[in-house]
Amino acid sequence: MNGCDVCAVKCWTPEGFFGFSKYNWKFLCMPQAPCFSKPTPPLFLGKDEKLPLLLSASMGLQHMLAMCVGIATSGGMLHANEACWTFNYDSDMCASQSFLVSCSWIASGFLTMVQVFRCKIKGTPFYIGTGLVSVMGTSFTFLPLGQQMVSTSIGAAKSAGDPRCVSGATHYSGATVTDCKGVAMEGYGKFLGTAMVASLFEVFIAVFFKSKAVKAIFVPVVVAMAVMMIGGALIASGIKYVGGGVFCGQNTMSRSATFGGPHICNESGDVFLGFGAAEHWGLALSVIFMGIFIQMLGSPFLKATFLFWSMMFGVIVSSIAYYTAPDGTKKSYWNSAKIDKAPVIAFPWVQYRYPLGFSPEYFLPLLICSYITTAETIGDVIMTAKFSRLYDEEEIVSRQQGGVMADGINSIVACLMGSPPNTTFSQNNGIIALTRCASRSAGFACAFWLLFIGLFGKIGGAMASVPMPIVGGVIVQCFTMVFVAGIQLVAPLLAYRRNQYIVMLSLAFGLGVALEPQVISGGGLASFYGKNLDFNYGLWPGKLVCNVFPTATNVVTPESCSVNGASVKLSSADCALVTGTYTAAITQTVTVTTCTNKNGFCCLQWNEGAKSVRTSLLVILKTPYGIAVIIAALLNFILPSESEDEEGNPAEKSSGAETAAA
Repeated sequence: MNGCDVCAVKCWTPEGFFGFSKYNWKFLCMPQAPCFSKPTPPLFLGKDEKLPLLLSASMGLQHMLAMCVGIATSGGMLHANEACWTFNYDSDMCASQSFLVSCSWIASGFLTMVQVFRCKIKGTPFYIGTGLVSVMGTSFTFLPLGQQMVSTSIGAAKSAGDPRCVSGATHYSGATVTDCKGVAMEGYGKFLGTAMVASLFEVFIAVFFKSKAVKAIFVPVVVAMAVMMIGGALIASGIKYVGGGVFCGQNTMSRSATFGGPHICNESGDVFLGFGAAEHWGLALSVIFMGIFIQMLGSPFLKATFLFWSMMFGVIVSSIAYYTAPDGTKKSYWNSAKIDKAPVIAFPWVQYRYPLGFSPEYFLPLLICSYITTAETIGDVIMTAKFSRLYDEEEIVSRQQGGVMADGINSIVACLMGSPPNTTFSQNNGIIALTRCASRSAGFACAFWLLFIGLFGKIGGAMASVPMPIVGGVIVQCFTMVFVAGIQLVAPLLAYRRNQYIVMLSLAFGLGVALEPQVISGGGLASFYGKNLDFNYGLWPGKLVCNVFPTATNVVTPESCSVNGASVKLSSADCALVTGTYTAAITQTVTVTTCTNKNGFCCLQWNEGAKSVRTSLLVILKTPYGIAVIIAALLNFILPSESEDEEGNPAEKSSGAETAAA
């Protein structure tokens, strides 16, 4: 338990509580600006160092504050948000938003303990956990697919005439909508169940971690492209949150063409404005500018946790500011409904349950996500070991194996707790480097703080109530950090022409589909009439996997009445009154294979097998990290290795060390 017993240094004494001789608190708290002298860095604290209580708590607090916002957004808040739209509504799933935030914090806290503790599986050479400060949080990699599975479950239920979709319900905004109660909960359950099965991939990799086959599939250039394209996929969503929300951003143009006006964003309390409104930008920029200010003048503690404090500043701004509606009424950017409904104490499985299922069409895309998170974990552990001053290669490989094993098992446990799969958070390595504290006590303290904020449901309710532009100001930076991390991995590899070509072609299609997803799927990401376009157009139109189309009756020759040689339009009864000769209309029943103005409800019976294959293929191809990883892996396999390039650089070696460094 070395590292757990944070009170081992007599925490009831001043020295045991504060630890002035163990750590330079001035370095941690002193602002770093040109007008201040830079304090001496503290002594390095190794992984098994027992810390004074306050030092352990403060170090853990830094780790928690650096990651809690990212966990909340990717850990269920944005998944549940897909069921909160007026045109895509599941009241149960939408109401569980704050509950999912709490579940994600609790799961991350519990699973961080597993990763930091590290234990050997009896009778085997395998470990679970790294035994380092490898903190766990919900993975951004799974976010786009989880959102899609939640969103499409409602559309599919409407198309199939699911009796759970009841019209005439009242949306929380006051609008009258169709409420598919429980449908998105089932869709989210299928996401969790499918992700659990896909997470077994990491367990398999951990068992055969030292084999040549495992090293061959985690080639640096493929891993680097995977990480970069995760960021590329998410930045597009992040900037939509800045403008007011993803749904209103994706559907503004298509709604305008039909209704003559943009889709209104309704995720900022009682304020309802169009996408990209100046007010939305103002809230988002308050977060960005506060982050810049902290980076200019903040202490190491504030710089390491700038995302949290930036969000808090945005929260203060949004609570003070208000919007004056055209009728003169003042509208608040906050609404307390979610906070009021959130329980005082939250715990997984208690308030909401998500029926676990399996979606074969999403299994392969989620398997690719598991591959990417495995690669992330391998890279994260090598960096954590570096900052923890571990240099023995065999020991590092052993800790990588334990980290990957824990990543897979923890992801399965997280899904059982209602949270998306977990992975190690790379940004926390920066905190270790900055504070020079690699003690596992900090990791256990971080887990405690996550459990603490997760158990208080009102905190989750408050997080779920934050105006969306403020969330956007935070997560657009989070997502871009991932992209920058990918750039850092790619940069050293670009010395080789072969890698340059692989990166070039992978980026071309990865960023290409992020910018223009309709090049793969006719409707792109739009919901308003996007399903119609997806049915008729794209790489693989939906109509090609439809077995039974709806029919329509067309009038070939209209009815007529001949009176004194003149043809007039009269009904049969009226024609008889004027003693005319009535001729009935000639009609023809035709099959309607084009989808128009029906929001995708254009097929009566699908070819389920073909539809499943189509969904799986299109999801992979229009997901930036899906298509980029496939292209990078394929090119890496078929392109010959170079013995020496024109610049005289040595041939690339895909050694275990390079793979670990990635």
